[in-house]
Amino acid sequence: MKIHDNLRNLRKQKGLTQKCMADRLFMARSTYSKLESGSTTLPYDKLISISKILNVPVYDILTEDGELFLSSLFEKFSLLLSQTYHTLSETLFTTIPYDNLEPKHLAQLLPKGITSREAYEDTPLGGRIYKFGPKEAFQRMMQHYGMDVLFEENMIKDKYWLQKWKAYKGNTNSEFELDDKEYFVVHIIMLTMLDAEERWVQMAERDFPEGADEDEVLNYIVNKTGALTGEYMAFTIDGYDPFSEIIR
Repeated sequence: MKIHDNLRNLRKQKGLTQKCMADRLFMARSTYSKLESGSTTLPYDKLISISKILNVPVYDILTEDGELFLSSLFEKFSLLLSQTYHTLSETLFTTIPYDNLEPKHLAQLLPKGITSREAYEDTPLGGRIYKFGPKEAFQRMMQHYGMDVLFEENMIKDKYWLQKWKAYKGNTNSEFELDDKEYFVVHIIMLTMLDAEERWVQMAERDFPEGADEDEVLNYIVNKTGALTGEYMAFTIDGYDPFSEIIR
């Protein structure tokens, strides 16, 4: 049995529809349907969210023909990082209330066009000022859970986690330098779909199509997702927000 078959069967066992799964994953039903048909690869961040929704271990989804489908030990370590990070994001991520923002925080929000309490509270989590956010979660994973040994022993190959390690170490001359684009600048976009539903997505600047400006990127995302319109809502320098769909 293939992974996408596992996903479909587990969903049906739980009595959930594809629309229900898509809504809880902040994606269009057609996008989720591709995961179950096997036409789209199941990304690790969505895999962990799905395991939470279905209340099953990740490994129940990843079992293919009776064997755990992970192509290498490196993937297992990346999955471990993703599971830990996702758990921390669900339980500990908090933002600073508007009344507690300091002048330096307000200065950070000003370029985003966030100048009032209403605008701040209406902004997705990743666009606000974190009290405990992605940086703190990664620090906890390294300092309290001892996961730094995975990087020090060169057991992590995933570019996303290598960039987080690079930022954590603060080494601009790291051997993990990938390109001259800033990975952690992520734009958060609200799409209006054909059924008038709102869909929140995000895209890192380093994933922008080569040479494209922000308007061209917005058009690219609208066309890619089949949306009617799209609007930039915020951006964050802390990396991907775990509660919005990632577009690449």
